[in-house]
Amino acid sequence: MIRCFHCIVLVITGIPLMAQSFDLEQFDQLFRPRLRIDARWTPETEFATHQGSFDDRSITAGLTVPVYKKWTAGVELNLTGGNLKELLKNSIRVRASQVMMSARYTGHDLRLSGGPHTLHSASMGALGISLTKKYRVLFWSVNANVSEEQATLARAAPRFNGVIGKMHIKGLRRQLFYGAAVSVSDGLNLPVPFVGGVAPIGDSWTFQYVLPLQLAVGYKPGKRTRVLGGFMANGFRSGFAVGDGRGNLSYVAVRGFVNVRHKLSNTVQLRAEVAGLPVHSIRIPSLDAGTKHHPIDPGLSAMVGMNIFFGQSTLERLIGDVLR
Repeated sequence: MIRCFHCIVLVITGIPLMAQSFDLEQFDQLFRPRLRIDARWTPETEFATHQGSFDDRSITAGLTVPVYKKWTAGVELNLTGGNLKELLKNSIRVRASQVMMSARYTGHDLRLSGGPHTLHSASMGALGISLTKKYRVLFWSVNANVSEEQATLARAAPRFNGVIGKMHIKGLRRQLFYGAAVSVSDGLNLPVPFVGGVAPIGDSWTFQYVLPLQLAVGYKPGKRTRVLGGFMANGFRSGFAVGDGRGNLSYVAVRGFVNVRHKLSNTVQLRAEVAGLPVHSIRIPSLDAGTKHHPIDPGLSAMVGMNIFFGQSTLERLIGDVLR
């Protein structure tokens, strides 16, 4: 399902902004309100063309809470169907929508050749879904964010992103969605159209994609365990102290990964991931030469995390009871 998306990257200009503006966790949130906690470590890796190294340790906590839900069903006679099944489907009218509030914090302990740096990123927003008259799922998300180094918090620049799209549900294991995302991030504004979906490959395998950012193959060995492998884009952008001034630091990576998720119960899920970083780099602002680009040698990263779910969402109910 879309909740297990991760991916392959087409390396193009602006990936850090694309990764920030089109965050696949927003699809996870549509499926299940939750508390999500992740810890990730990228061990020290040397710069490829300059002296110095990169080491990043981060922790992320995200909370999604339902604030509004509507579900009504009735009969509106519609005789346009070609057979009895189509007539019944066209005549039973379901009106469904849900709005959820979200909050998220990420802290980075970033260690560069010049010393340690503490980065903070906090966001708040809303996301929601509604069922259209043609039985498509309209989804949307809006967020406001502040991402700064500890030393520049007093001069923080607000950042904004939004997503809107439609989803076609063609069964429990087959979906198609498309739309556009936009990011406004301290002088870099970027619209990103996207298309994605899930398609079954036999009984236990699925092909999952979100273009132009992600591609993966999923395997479900049992009811409680999911394994996902593929490639994905990952990046972040943060305010950064430059002498007495402020600039923006940007990190971008291409990850090849294996991710495992296991449900301990209906409310608790554990997650772990190991990823290779064949291509990654960082841009660091400086006083004497503007922003310096530092390619980084190939490396590894590891993640452990946990989800605590808060019940079924309206989207899950639509897939299970109406649209499949």
